[in-house]
Amino acid sequence: MQKALNWFRFVIQGKPRIVAAWIAGAFLIFSAREYPTWPGIALCFVGASLRYWASGFLRKDSRPAVGGPYAWVRNPLYLGTYLMAVGAALSIEQWIFLIVISIVFALIYHYIILEEEVKLERIFGQPYLTYCRTVPRFFPRPWRASRKALEEINPETSHHHFSHELAHKNKAFEAYATFAVLILMITVIAHLWKMGL
Repeated sequence: MQKALNWFRFVIQGKPRIVAAWIAGAFLIFSAREYPTWPGIALCFVGASLRYWASGFLRKDSRPAVGGPYAWVRNPLYLGTYLMAVGAALSIEQWIFLIVISIVFALIYHYIILEEEVKLERIFGQPYLTYCRTVPRFFPRPWRASRKALEEINPETSHHHFSHELAHKNKAFEAYATFAVLILMITVIAHLWKMGL
């Protein structure tokens, strides 16, 4: 059992997880038979925007990120990735892929997030535990955590404001690049199918 768990951890961390994401993306792109529709494109764009927004608050230092989307949800980057995948599948009405990606995403990221929480508790201590009690893990509430509660967790006021420099440092633009390439490739493959190539 422990060997199986160690193997699973190896697969979901680092390069194997990235390779699996590229394979899933390729499968989605090459399964396109129809042009992407606007509701799916819009959801995919929302996911990319969420990732961009979150990147402008993410600092790898001694205090938890609590500004911007981190006031609604503790893992906005992962949520953004999920919305991009679901939006892309929705855009070409790949319902089976949408269901499969939701199940696989939940399985993989559940364990990734749990392991990260242990690490973040070790790094940030009590402020992070307070943050966990204040803000939901993955599914955001309709209202943000109160400013007072967030300032108690992280009193650095500059950390509560979006930083373009920080977003650039965190390669936030990659979210929009991924969105554009994904939708463009889906469109190209659908066009080739419609031409009978």
